[in-house]
Amino acid sequence: MARSGPWRHACSDLTKSYHEAALTATFYILRQSGPTAFVLKEEGQDKHVKVFIGDPHQCNCATHQREKDLCVHICWLLLKKFRLDKGNPESYQLGLVQREITALLQGTQLQNKTEKQSTDILFDGRSLLQQRHVTQDDVCPICQEQLLLKHQPVTYCKFGCGNNIHIRCMKIWADHQLSTGETVIKCPLCREDFGTSYALNQEVR
Repeated sequence: MARSGPWRHACSDLTKSYHEAALTATFYILRQSGPTAFVLKEEGQDKHVKVFIGDPHQCNCATHQREKDLCVHICWLLLKKFRLDKGNPESYQLGLVQREITALLQGTQLQNKTEKQSTDILFDGRSLLQQRHVTQDDVCPICQEQLLLKHQPVTYCKFGCGNNIHIRCMKIWADHQLSTGETVIKCPLCREDFGTSYALNQEVR
């Protein structure tokens, strides 16, 4: 498949600055529409941005609209969500073709592959899954920070996949879902019912 723009053979100083900013900033994934379309919110900011990873990458932030280049939001997704190294040439291209996108997604699916294990504990008539043990490689699917490095309380998906998520991040995710008219809070990883907003609020306390 032909690329929409020329291949970049070097990372510009501007893109390097966005890489550094992305690696130190805290963003939250509020919604994911399909495998490569996201709504992000930066910590401390009220405004949301819509980002699409493709060919070309797109973001509705003022920087991207003005410069028609990469922005911190696109770089954050490439480096934090999709785990590209900043030295990887794919991390500073204006877009990625389908085979490159497919490889990114396959890598993400391997990271999130889990087995479901039910327990005898019942909640609201349903069996609760066992909480997965947190490993060194586990990241919060919303802020993309390693769970063991960022010392924050975690909750987990009790009915779908058993994966761990920062309680604070899950509350931000849930509040956004409910504000858009959703009636069921869904896990950001497996898209199954995560649980009630009441139960989540109890964990926040």
